[in-house]
Amino acid sequence: MPVHPIHHLTIGTDAFNVAKKFYGVLLPALGFDSVFERDESFGYQREGFELIVMKGKSPEEDLFDNQRRAGFDHLALNAESRAKVDECAQLLDDLGADIDDTPAVVSEYGEDYYAMWARDPSGLRIEIVYQGP
Repeated sequence: MPVHPIHHLTIGTDAFNVAKKFYGVLLPALGFDSVFERDESFGYQREGFELIVMKGKSPEEDLFDNQRRAGFDHLALNAESRAKVDECAQLLDDLGADIDDTPAVVSEYGEDYYAMWARDPSGLRIEIVYQGP
């Protein structure tokens, strides 16, 4: 297995069971394999990078107002094609996830940057991106 420069990312969710469904549909579609499941956490891995989701407490208020802040802004996950970005958007829409931005070329990042953004069950922004022809 290749050594990825980032070992893992752990995120907390205040909607654990819904997050299991959300990530359980999205991550395998992007080539991640389930590596563990416990009462209060689960993990997926792809090419040496592990994404861990664990139960967390609810934030007192939703601070997202489309402004940049210190701390977690969003997680961007690579897709293998534009069609895979579209597929993930449909899978998340079918789950009832909040879609912030539907799949489209993001010309400010280049004409080869095709992405969509959604919210996980705790409101964390997730970007699915394909950059290429």
